Amino acid sequence: MYRTLLNLLRISYALPFVMASVTGAVFALTVCDEWLMAVLIPLDMFFFALFANLSNDYFDHKSGTDATRFDFMTPERKEAIKELYDERVYWDGNIFDKGDVSERAGKIVLTAILALAALTAIPIILYGGWLVLVLGAIGLFLAYFYTAPPLNLGARGLGELDVGVSFFMMSFFTYYVIRPEWSWQMFLIGLIIGTSVMLMRFIDQMSGYEAHVKGGEKDWCVRLGLERAVSAAGIIILVIHAMHLGLAYFHPVFLMLLLTVPMSRKIMKGLHDKGDDLRFIRPAPQIVKMVIFSELLIIISLTVQNALPWTVW
Repeated sequence: MYRTLLNLLRISYALPFVMASVTGAVFALTVCDEWLMAVLIPLDMFFFALFANLSNDYFDHKSGTDATRFDFMTPERKEAIKELYDERVYWDGNIFDKGDVSERAGKIVLTAILALAALTAIPIILYGGWLVLVLGAIGLFLAYFYTAPPLNLGARGLGELDVGVSFFMMSFFTYYVIRPEWSWQMFLIGLIIGTSVMLMRFIDQMSGYEAHVKGGEKDWCVRLGLERAVSAAGIIILVIHAMHLGLAYFHPVFLMLLLTVPMSRKIMKGLHDKGDDLRFIRPAPQIVKMVIFSELLIIISLTVQNALPWTVW
């Protein structure tokens, strides 16, 4: 039951969603004291993340995308992959494909999660007004139609952008709803998080390349081919680190974000290792750790920035 629940809700995969929102909440708390919204918005993002992950699994099951991944998986390769992932996050197949949960039960859980998200959103809507309704509608659209027909954005080469825009919104607009004032610093933080999670999704897609080609999907990896996709990943990583340096303009404490450089070097080294049978799989858990670590460093940096103000000349 415990294992089934983990596979159904994939709570660990909700962590990047929640932390993205927390970055915006922490930044807002450096300029105001709206603690209730700073707690409620990340909580609502948690329910949003559960809904997004489960709905994606459901529609990938309906389209058969996840099932085809294992057409290219030998038992030896599957065991090697399992060793790379913690038992709490290891994905051993779509829970609907395996028959662990029925489609009917999945729909009931999706409805319950959506109801919890809607209830949590009520005080946020009362606080932020129409802006919250518009942002919520956009977020729900991007989450649902990432895999849902007729749009299925992920299969049309728009999935990576979908993810990048969604996470930028979670970070920046958490702040903006609490404190509706423009901030270039928060805008750059949102860009860093959105681009980082977009890269996470891009690299994760590499492990399912054969299945995506067989299924006729047109994500970035399929359009570029795996070797050019590796080069593109390297360029995106350089852009992310350049934005890290850009944040140091607002306060030197943000230089601690460069602690992610060794992690990104390890990721790129693995992607370039053509002698490794798992070269497109091994970086997947590494990029997840890098994104979560980056979000944590941003939160720590914002806390330090608030304690030690810095004058921008």
